[in-house]
Amino acid sequence: MVWIVVAIVFLAAVGPLLWLLPSRRQRQQAEWRAAARQQGLVVELAAVENPDAPPQERVSSAGEPLVAERRCMAYRLPLLPPTPGAPRWRLVKSEREPRYVPGWMTPTPPVGVPTPAADYWRQLGPLLDALPGGCIAVEATTRTVSWFGLERPGEEDAAATVAAIAAGLHAIAALHRQVEHARERDRP
Repeated sequence: MVWIVVAIVFLAAVGPLLWLLPSRRQRQQAEWRAAARQQGLVVELAAVENPDAPPQERVSSAGEPLVAERRCMAYRLPLLPPTPGAPRWRLVKSEREPRYVPGWMTPTPPVGVPTPAADYWRQLGPLLDALPGGCIAVEATTRTVSWFGLERPGEEDAAATVAAIAAGLHAIAALHRQVEHARERDRP
């Protein structure tokens, strides 16, 4: 009987400590994020528009419009120095309105896309499609190029997937630098 009491007291003392240890999924997410930091990416929580949301996610039961969003992670590549002449856009994976790139839609119109725009989007399409992981959106600003997605710990190798994400973001950044340099050459 004494051993049972000792065991219960021991479990009561050690149990909360075991509860504080990270789960396997949390350790794998930490591995993804550490790999991203090693690649020079900034990691943060984000929300992205969900263009394919069902009607019940777009309107409340009281008839009020709702913002349909998906919670995800953003892996951002800082552009140093910033590229003020580069295009700015956000593309979300969706088959609803693929206006510029097949399989991707823009919630807001892009800004600063070079002319002819079709050539730019044709160059960008393969770069977007090559992005690995659970990519649901990509954004380009004058200061960052960002991958938005759902981390899939355990399904994919963290280091290889994050390296491929970083390579894709660097390729998009290189395209933006080309656009900026072309604009600088064309200025009178």
